[in-house]
Amino acid sequence: MKKLLLLLVLAIFSIVMVACGGDNGEEEGAQEGDTPDMEDELPTDEEDLEDMEVSDVDEDEVVATVDGEEISGAELLQGEQAVGQQYAQFGMDPQQNPEMIREAALEQVINSKVVELAAIEEGFEPSEDELDEEIDNQISGIQEQQGLESEEDVYEEIDMTEEEVRDEISTMLLINNYLEANLEEPSVSEEEIEEAYEEYTAQAEEMEQEVDELDEMREVLEQQVMQQKESEKMEEMINNLRDQSDIEILI
Repeated sequence: MKKLLLLLVLAIFSIVMVACGGDNGEEEGAQEGDTPDMEDELPTDEEDLEDMEVSDVDEDEVVATVDGEEISGAELLQGEQAVGQQYAQFGMDPQQNPEMIREAALEQVINSKVVELAAIEEGFEPSEDELDEEIDNQISGIQEQQGLESEEDVYEEIDMTEEEVRDEISTMLLINNYLEANLEEPSVSEEEIEEAYEEYTAQAEEMEQEVDELDEMREVLEQQVMQQKESEKMEEMINNLRDQSDIEILI
């Protein structure tokens, strides 16, 4: 699996599950691909989402513990920003779903913490060379994408110090190393691809859309089945880790 792919899945897993599990009719319509009339009014850019008031916790407040390790309000608030972005992409107004956003964000930070602690216990800390290389890749990527002249401009743009970035990426690599070592890339059978194609065909016909041939869809369907299997394996792994952990929620 590609570097950092599994971490991305970990970060969004609880968000997707909560967003897709809502029982509000308007939310379900948005998930099925309908675009609400209010879409242009949703806070979709970073500045609007930073101003979004979801949680009333203080940054220094301890919101949960995992095996005695504290999770701060700052971590929860950061998670809520990420969940808010996901809600906006689903066509839902983050301001109208504060409880669901908090629940999803809290699950996300707890999941990250239990994996982080397991990774530390098993010795998956990145080497200095690995860390330096990833920091260079991330900083240069942002610099090129944003058209910034120097690394200092990047740190100013993302509003983080070099030390904060190093700490964040070190944790990111720690978790990713653990996931890569403990989750094997799943195989996909022809039968599973054909079943996925049947589902695709039924949905396309229901929406009166043109149906592509199986050979044209094979690669996409195989990737979808693989991602589903990865998500299921990750869910099982995280649930096992949570069962072995002492988790206390304090809010």
